Amino acid sequence: MNIKLIKKNNKEKIKITPLGGVEEIAKNMYLIEINDEMFLLDAGLMFPEVEMIGIDAVIPDITYIVKNKEKLKGIFLSNGHVSSMGAIPYIVDKINCPIFGSKLALEILKNNLRQLGIKKRLKFNYVNSKSAYKFNNTTVSFFKTTYSMPDSLGITLTTSQGNIVYTGEFKFDQSVSREYKADMFEIAKLGQSGVLALLSDSSNANTAGHNIPEQEAAEQIDSALSQANKRLIVTCYASNFLTMTHIVNSALNQGRKILLLGEAINNSIKTARKLGYMKIEDEKFIKTDELQNYPKNEILILSSGEQGEPIEAIKNITEKKVEGIKIEQDDTVMVAATPSPTMEVMLYETLNLLVQLGANVVASSKRLHASSHATKEELKLMLNMLNPKYFIPVQGEYRNLKKHAELAVETGVARENVYLLEKGSTLEILGQKTQVLKNNVPVGNVLVDGKSVGDVEAGVLKDRKVLANEGIFVASYAISRKTKELLGKPCIQTNGFVYVKKSAELIKEAEERVSEYIENNPIRSLRECSLIKAEIRSMLSSLLYDNTKRRPIIVVNFTIV
Repeated sequence: MNIKLIKKNNKEKIKITPLGGVEEIAKNMYLIEINDEMFLLDAGLMFPEVEMIGIDAVIPDITYIVKNKEKLKGIFLSNGHVSSMGAIPYIVDKINCPIFGSKLALEILKNNLRQLGIKKRLKFNYVNSKSAYKFNNTTVSFFKTTYSMPDSLGITLTTSQGNIVYTGEFKFDQSVSREYKADMFEIAKLGQSGVLALLSDSSNANTAGHNIPEQEAAEQIDSALSQANKRLIVTCYASNFLTMTHIVNSALNQGRKILLLGEAINNSIKTARKLGYMKIEDEKFIKTDELQNYPKNEILILSSGEQGEPIEAIKNITEKKVEGIKIEQDDTVMVAATPSPTMEVMLYETLNLLVQLGANVVASSKRLHASSHATKEELKLMLNMLNPKYFIPVQGEYRNLKKHAELAVETGVARENVYLLEKGSTLEILGQKTQVLKNNVPVGNVLVDGKSVGDVEAGVLKDRKVLANEGIFVASYAISRKTKELLGKPCIQTNGFVYVKKSAELIKEAEERVSEYIENNPIRSLRECSLIKAEIRSMLSSLLYDNTKRRPIIVVNFTIV
């Protein structure tokens, strides 16, 4: 595609603001403002840290966009991974704007919306590397990149000052098939036409050399799986179509039937088959209740969990939380995914448990699971081809961003033109002048709990953590409305606190203490119930801690009869 700069007498005021995706690997969201028009590049989520109990996802704060939503021209997607588009279901009720993406990305997004029960009518624009959309101050176009999903795209905003280029998540690999291959010629042409500012993936900036070719990774996966003489259980990201394809092809070559676990991977493979990226006959798939019909060496269980998170998926299988599936002696379990930093502890705990259960564990390695992100030499290649005037490293922790900034200087970008932007800080470009506006836009983590977005406070998370670690102790009592006296014995229930049969004496003592307290402190009016509940909670807390050294959440219920 030939891209011509838009000629105007007055230079546009350009603002570039990361709302997510910097100092973190996920949650990509980058706001480009050109005069009075706003363009949102990606809208991703991040999976929660282990201690965020009950939280499904973390998304960027979009307060600034909502406040200026009439200026927003659209959300432009680089790919269909949750790190790039996972936030959309949770923000469309606040900003209803056109969404631009490849057919695969938008089909996955539609599946996610259906899965969450979101029926809002949205305007989808299917794009490819030949698409271009003209707005008042810019033209938005696309170029093909290599990533773990086919038809991934880089995004270009063409202005009178030059091109603003966002690579999205990418790598370079000439061994991949056509639908995955980057268009090196178009990228080079883009550089020749003049790149004002480049926002580029930094995830692997600290990794030397080049990625292993996907063809070699496929051979390594096939070699590892072919050594399994019993059942195979493999977990991977539901959005990593390259790895999924390697695994499925290897299993089919071994004559195995495939059981898909988790709605995310079911949707991904269904979509891949529908769009022609995978060609697999229906009879190759089985359901959980059909497992017993086949020898163990003819089965592959492929899982990614409900949200496509592979580490949590294998953890749930290991802990017998998936109906009809449990780890058996000599199962071969492969983790074909690199864990995000928030999931590393969970992974290592799960691997230990798998070994204890007698499974043969094949963990992820550089030879087994090719990274989806460009390494040092690949990042330098992109920088050299695009030759940007200004450079903003994105998609990475601070150490990744810092290293990528150094690589940019090595390739010829002036040091003073490299900007390590924090979330909410804005790079403003006007002609030859630039300035960084610190804390220009409100930012933060918005927690998603089911369909509730942003309503989960720190106190709620603290209570959930206590519930998970210390358990709950519930004491229920019936009080006579007429006499204000205790009716019968208290009813005490525990969950996650103590094993009832082994703690009968402790529970009996708690019952006696409460009965004695109420007898000695008669309730004169029902209004006193709250005060007495607080006193009983305090008394029970001391009793339970003295005997168990644990502090469960204590709930005291009075039923007026």
